[in-house]
Amino acid sequence: MDNSVFEDKSPLVLIVDDVAKNLQILGTILSKKNYRIAAANNGEKAIIIANSSLPDLILLDIMMPGINGYETCTRLKKNPRTRDIPIIFLTAKNELADIVRGFEAGAVDYVTKPFNSVELLVRTKTHLELKMSRDMLKIRNEQLERLAITDSMTGLYNHRYIIDSLSIRTAEAKRYKQSLSVAMLDIDYFKKVNDNFGHFFGDFVLVRISAIIEDTIRKTDIAGRYGGEEYLIIFTNTDKKNAFNTLERIRRSIEKENWGKESLIVTISGGVCEFEGQDYLKLIMTADELLYKAKENGRNRIEI
Repeated sequence: MDNSVFEDKSPLVLIVDDVAKNLQILGTILSKKNYRIAAANNGEKAIIIANSSLPDLILLDIMMPGINGYETCTRLKKNPRTRDIPIIFLTAKNELADIVRGFEAGAVDYVTKPFNSVELLVRTKTHLELKMSRDMLKIRNEQLERLAITDSMTGLYNHRYIIDSLSIRTAEAKRYKQSLSVAMLDIDYFKKVNDNFGHFFGDFVLVRISAIIEDTIRKTDIAGRYGGEEYLIIFTNTDKKNAFNTLERIRRSIEKENWGKESLIVTISGGVCEFEGQDYLKLIMTADELLYKAKENGRNRIEI
């Protein structure tokens, strides 16, 4: 994976201490390593800054007026936006009970006062690198999850995901008595496109039509590549008349598309039906039958 996403700017460290001199000392030490610095002199301000700027690391004093470091840490860990930010406690205390309390609140480490600059920088560097590793792993996992449900060519959802989604959406529609419509689309004479212009251009047509579909449907709808040049679209909270209107916009957009090939016009045919309590597989079969009816009736049309 390209690590440049982590390299465009230096890590941001939030320092929290009610003593101005400590903020100055810590800022000076960390600035030598080109860390960006944010500062707060109490827990309330620290929470506000952390929530807005999302620092990569927080150095948090324990003994402060208002809410102390333990409470500040606890609140940060309860907030989904800030709970993954590593926190190092700054403390003059070195009693085991105090250290344990800090870890129980969610801290990852502690540094005792007066500060040893070498120790502070080593601990800071270690936890910043650990956070970067976790962030990179999270991104990789998200990418893998996306790949597992995505058609690699078109970027739409793959066959398995669209079928699983339809199963879930039909169950929800039945339970909450919501409308739901399903459409099956197919590119007309797609074999001729491949034969006349090559499979590379055919792939381009598939990708472009996929983009038109995705740009036209709503965020709540789901579109997937059903197989070959076929697409399946799930219209959530939509009756077949409104789904038909959306499909007509898709059909017209594709028909008007300029493919850069003289006299080439690409069209689609489709069928759309509405959920009426039937099994989701029967819903697909009905949409498919309507698709073939559109083919029989001349293509470049949507049957309802």
